[in-house]
Amino acid sequence: MQRVTALTLLRYKHWMDAGMLSAIADTDARRFRAERREMLRLMHHMHVTDMLIRANLKGEAPSRQNLRPHRMPEEAVLVPCMLACSGWFIEYAAGMPAEAWDCPIVYRRRDGKMAQTTPLGLIEQVILHGTRHRGAVSWLIHACGVQPPSGCGVTFSA
Repeated sequence: MQRVTALTLLRYKHWMDAGMLSAIADTDARRFRAERREMLRLMHHMHVTDMLIRANLKGEAPSRQNLRPHRMPEEAVLVPCMLACSGWFIEYAAGMPAEAWDCPIVYRRRDGKMAQTTPLGLIEQVILHGTRHRGAVSWLIHACGVQPPSGCGVTFSA
């Protein structure tokens, strides 16, 4: 993947996450309580994973957030935090010099083992991990009678 492709996909991720969160807000919270909880759980899981990867890119120790928490954050807290994080990835990628994309990064994985990759490798993880979960959330949104955001390039503009 090249820098320009990664940057476009990060913008798409931000746009799609905003659309997903908006569609989740449009679901009937009383009628589809379990489905809505699962949607928010998946979105929170994506956010926590993004935050772990962001810490690795920044050379910081990741916070100890649990990828499967017993108590979900309120939607009013999750939405701005999630969108701010995806915005951070866009700024990071846009500001990174071309030569830095392939420089090795050594970091500690969640299991305590050391790992090595590149900034591009970590950004690819953010893009691919979220794509899988957004598919599941989209299916749940549709099952609740709400139109999920269209994933086609006709409505997204980089």
